[in-house]
Amino acid sequence: MGKKQQSRGQKRAAKVAARRKKAGRPHEPLRPVTTLPGLDEYGPADGLGQDLVEELQPVDEMRYAVAEIRTVRAVGPYDGNPEWLEVLEANVAALAEAGEDDLVVEIIDDRVRRAVADTLASSSPEPAREEVRCLVASDGETAPADLAPGEPGGAPAQALAFAVLLGWLANSGPRPIPAAARTRVPEWVRSTLGDGAAAAVDRVIGILGSDADRAEAIGPVAEELGDDYLAALMWIAAGLVALYGEGSTDYLPGVDAEG
Repeated sequence: MGKKQQSRGQKRAAKVAARRKKAGRPHEPLRPVTTLPGLDEYGPADGLGQDLVEELQPVDEMRYAVAEIRTVRAVGPYDGNPEWLEVLEANVAALAEAGEDDLVVEIIDDRVRRAVADTLASSSPEPAREEVRCLVASDGETAPADLAPGEPGGAPAQALAFAVLLGWLANSGPRPIPAAARTRVPEWVRSTLGDGAAAAVDRVIGILGSDADRAEAIGPVAEELGDDYLAALMWIAAGLVALYGEGSTDYLPGVDAEG
């Protein structure tokens, strides 16, 4: 029986997967936020699909990035199985009409979600801080220094990460956050991530509360905490996952780009 012929989309997907496998680490520090994971690390000399670099436009790259995110969540990391490539290609097709804004939001959601998972795996505050550094580096010089995350005109990657985190923590979804979380989460952060992280979380834990409490957690405290503001929201998310989500970030509401 002859070898099953791969479609053009599967060949592209295979090249992307090869790059991911060679990259080794799924979470590279200071990687630009909206590029396809792995694609920015290799030049023409490596021989890994130069035509893919030339062929894909930026929005296409993001479609493949989001398709890979969905594929990994559905069937796990790429292991050489051609069926994985078929799922990836199906996800790319489903995202054919997805707009850039929706794609970027899903990429940011995945990055922040992985930072939360890494926080839990390492019992360290550093994965969240590293992700904030990535977001800041991605924004570069585009945002005025005196604007806090989420403010109009603020840094776009940081603002999107803030919007994702607010969607997780604002307690407005179908699964209410228990009232006890306002006490239990800071305790978990203090015992697991240390006093420094806990001090920041204490300042913003009101984000789990009423509208008035949330407004105080989004106000001047964001400027006062600086980069640790977004990190503190990730630490809160990690505490919720640890205490109420059985350690799985599936506990956090998801986003889907329209396709």
